[in-house]
Amino acid sequence: MTGLPNEVEILTTGTIAFLLAGFVKGVLGFGFPIIALVVLTLTIGLIDALAIIIVPTLATNIWQAVSGPHLRAVLRRMWLYFLVAAVGVLTTSQYLTVVNVNWLTALLGAVLFFFAVSRLLDFHITVPRESEPILSVLLGACNGALTGLTGSFMVPSVLYMQALGFPKDMLVQAMGFFFALSTLMLTISLGSNDLIDAQEVRLSVLALAPAFAGVYLGRWTRNRIDEESFQKIFLFAVLALGAYLVWRSANSLG
Repeated sequence: MTGLPNEVEILTTGTIAFLLAGFVKGVLGFGFPIIALVVLTLTIGLIDALAIIIVPTLATNIWQAVSGPHLRAVLRRMWLYFLVAAVGVLTTSQYLTVVNVNWLTALLGAVLFFFAVSRLLDFHITVPRESEPILSVLLGACNGALTGLTGSFMVPSVLYMQALGFPKDMLVQAMGFFFALSTLMLTISLGSNDLIDAQEVRLSVLALAPAFAGVYLGRWTRNRIDEESFQKIFLFAVLALGAYLVWRSANSLG
């Protein structure tokens, strides 16, 4: 832990961040860690932000993973990808203590930028069934490495799950399980490296209330707005935030 600023300020910023993150997740089924992580990173830095988002990210994604009938089918299809990614998170997150945090923040920004561009361009690939084992190993390792170093779970997992042809409800459930698993692995690694303390755990637990309030508000709103337009606004915001993180980190390194 690098030393948090005034806890009241963090609670205020965190409440806004988790309400907004929960709302986006409630509407779209994804985006919770992106919003919470970026807002907190801009306020307190990446490492402390990773610690504080753990409890609400884990809780909301477990809820998403079990809220549907497709979990068994998802696990049968993607167990190898999940296993390789989990090992990747545990392995690469060990380097959080030795790599310059500005490089890690720049990498987070680049990952978010790529994710937003790929979604805005409606980039789709198809995966032949016979290619799934090798791609599960390669892409699972890539996703695990990026998650371990940045805390972002989206790339390339969402693109890969879409390429497998999952229907929307199954895709949402698969993302929920994978994000929950990745968060759990990240928690284990942060704890083993002494990168999370009692204050951050307390703040993370307190974040549950605004996170779930945001999710419920988002789910209530989902059928009352144009989801496609909302997603585009969200992705343009992620694009801008990713570019800003890269720019700010580059200035710090320079």
